[in-house]
Parts: sequence; C-alpha cells; structure tokens
Amino acid sequence: MLDGIRFEETGKPAVVVATAGFVRLANSIKNSLKLEDLPLVVVTHPLGDPETAQAKAREAAAEIVQAVLG
Repeated sequence: MLDGIRFEETGKPAVVVATAGFVRLANSIKNSLKLEDLPLVVVTHPLGDPETAQAKAREAAAEIVQAVLG
C-alpha cells in the first residue's frame, strides 16, 4: 500500500494489489489520503505458498495492466 502511495505522489502510475482480507483497510487508507482514484486489484486471501501466489499473480495480471493503463 505504501509503495503505491509513494508512486502516486511522484506521478508514476501505480496499482495496489491486496488480498480480500485487507480491502477495507486499503480503501480506508486511500480515502484518508484522498487517493480515491488509486486503483485497487483484489486477489483471494491468503496468498498461500509460492506456487499459489504465483498463480494468483498470473490471474490478476491483466486487471493490473488495465488499471495502470486506465
């Protein structure tokens, strides 16, 4: 979350990727910092072992690219 905020502050496009268990927190932080337009991509929680996390990353990749491109 903080990396995404820092990128946004420097004008670089960013997307925050959060597991479903942290969506409320991520949205709360975005709103409190007036970054409502910061894209948020949600993956299932928990990430799991490295292979499962890699599969989730592959599944979310197109949505992340779309969020960056707007």
